[in-house]
Amino acid sequence: MKQASRFMPKYEPRRASKPALVAFFVIALAVVIYQPWYLLVAAGIAILVIAWSAIDQPKVERHFQDLCKERSGLSICEFAKEFDPKVVDTWIIRAVYEQLQAALPTKQRVPITASDGLFDTLMLDQDDLDLDLVEEIAQRTSRSFDGYESNPYYGKVTTARNLVLFFNHQARASAT
Repeated sequence: MKQASRFMPKYEPRRASKPALVAFFVIALAVVIYQPWYLLVAAGIAILVIAWSAIDQPKVERHFQDLCKERSGLSICEFAKEFDPKVVDTWIIRAVYEQLQAALPTKQRVPITASDGLFDTLMLDQDDLDLDLVEEIAQRTSRSFDGYESNPYYGKVTTARNLVLFFNHQARASAT
């Protein structure tokens, strides 16, 4: 019998190798020494990003506060009820729910529904999905990305439901 999803391991980020970190710092130091104007450009960009965040974050927080009020009393249980556990792996349901909550651009624990749009309702960035979120879910559920182009949900992942179904159609990763 398969272990219950509540016992699924948490996501463990991979550590960067020491040679990669050393190479990064050597390149960064060389840029600062030989092209000091790059430092001014980087500082200018950083200031713009910080200013934009300070202006935009209150709107984001208000959006998620409103979602929390609308969804008061909802939990992972209501999210899971939207899937047939005989067809959809419960580990995938839990991993998607928990990793989506962790990826939200707010500290609030927002109840997620299967119909939530990843980019409009949950305000995630496409890069968040492509680079971080899918890796975290794949690791937690032991799913492989082999043959992802033939997955019927490939290119159609715009809701939490489709993200669950995408991973449900992926093969289990082979133990190496």
